[in-house]
Amino acid sequence: MSLTFNAATARLVREMQASEIAIADALVATTALMHSAALAQREFSAAPPVKTQAALIHLNKTLTGLVDAQVEAKRVHSQLLDIAREMGATESPFCPEASGNLQEQRAA
Repeated sequence: MSLTFNAATARLVREMQASEIAIADALVATTALMHSAALAQREFSAAPPVKTQAALIHLNKTLTGLVDAQVEAKRVHSQLLDIAREMGATESPFCPEASGNLQEQRAA
């Protein structure tokens, strides 16, 4: 069973938004973990410094990876939007902000 043009467009929009939200949520959760780990390192000086520092370094790498993933997702979003414009799959020349009010954007 193949997708119709409209179904493919709707699926891509929905899945792109879900992907961007998931990456943002992972970034928020990992940042909270980094904050808690740094506080714990400061408050519990009896913990082995080499191991706590190593954990922070790995958390930092995780955060860097998530920021990189977010950048790549934005690039994919832009590329998909360019393709949609070329194929006439979008009537509006912009992507609404995730935090914006959708009705206000449609009125604009």
